[in-house]
Amino acid sequence: MQWKKEREEIVKIAKRIYKKGLVTGCSGNISMRLKENLIAITAKSKSYNGLKASDVVIIDFNENVIEGDSEPSSERKLHIEIYKARKDVNAVIHTHSTFACTMAALNLSLPSILDEQTDVLGGPINVTEYAPSGTKELAEKAVKALGDKKAVFLSRHGAVSVGDSMEEAFSVCELLEKLCKIYILIRLIQK
Repeated sequence: MQWKKEREEIVKIAKRIYKKGLVTGCSGNISMRLKENLIAITAKSKSYNGLKASDVVIIDFNENVIEGDSEPSSERKLHIEIYKARKDVNAVIHTHSTFACTMAALNLSLPSILDEQTDVLGGPINVTEYAPSGTKELAEKAVKALGDKKAVFLSRHGAVSVGDSMEEAFSVCELLEKLCKIYILIRLIQK
């Protein structure tokens, strides 16, 4: 199996986001840039709790499976379009965490509320216009709303975090969920 180390890193992060409650069951997906036009991505409908390195599929930017026996994530277009648009991104994590999903369900952007948001995420986090899951339309809207930031909300869906490394993308996921929780609490207290 080629790219074993990279596949194992994705599995390690998948188990961490599962344990942190940033995903449930088989929701969300994770990918890593391998080469200019090649990524490793989690397989469609695989539970993170039992994920194995062999469940990570290698695909090219045309969605062709290069290596692996499973179907790649249904959100592969989303990952590919982000990598095409952002040469600085080497890892993408799509989560369905409670507070980020609340923001996405309400079509709310996240204004800058703490200094660390500006320092780490690049400022306010946008929400996309709605588009169905797994579509090229969603991928294009996500790239536009993401801009040069480290995260974006997918309207009525979830959130995407990006980073130069898998570790950075994971840290972005954690921070984004914390900031969403704080923002929702602020709104409740201010009522």
